[in-house]
Amino acid sequence: MEERDFFYELCVTTLAVNKTLRFAGVMDDCGKLLVGQYRQDIEIPLIDSSSTKGGSFHKSYASLSMLKEFEPRLGNLKYQLTEYDHVQLVTIPLTNRNDRYLCISMEPTMLCQNIIAKIIKKIS
Repeated sequence: MEERDFFYELCVTTLAVNKTLRFAGVMDDCGKLLVGQYRQDIEIPLIDSSSTKGGSFHKSYASLSMLKEFEPRLGNLKYQLTEYDHVQLVTIPLTNRNDRYLCISMEPTMLCQNIIAKIIKKIS
């Protein structure tokens, strides 16, 4: 299976975890969105995935990459959660080389920790 096909399937699998998930995409270590998928019933995306830099996900990735410098003392970074009034953004490292990241947007929910745990279990 080609990498792009694998990432597409990963996005589809991720979106199936919970109805609050709006978008799933895979970004490289340069902040380029490699593949992305919106949930089918989303009328108006809050985040424009057509940008080559992934918009707000690029900024989320940039802050995540700065936090990775603390891993030797704190342990592996599992994910980063950024909360806005209208959406929550989650960035999850996919590889040990830190060159691919799963980026997710979801409706604001108090259950986000449970949803993130289900996603990590599903993709592991």
